[in-house]
Amino acid sequence: MKIIFILHTNFGKFESDYLEVNSEQYAKLQQISKTYYTGDYEMYLPNGFLVASPDVLKNSILEIKITENDTL
Repeated sequence: MKIIFILHTNFGKFESDYLEVNSEQYAKLQQISKTYYTGDYEMYLPNGFLVASPDVLKNSILEIKITENDTL
């Protein structure tokens, strides 16, 4: 499946590059993402790289969007 991360913050919306993952990797990402806001967060963007501090993250929402699902 193909996914993207979308980080919604007070400074705007930031979308990652597309990632190809299997269902096991997706499940692991779901678990890891539950605590993303407790530390620094890094994400590759289509036009660069994002580093967000915990101050920014504590008021943000991380969305993991499935854009193509070939596992059904």
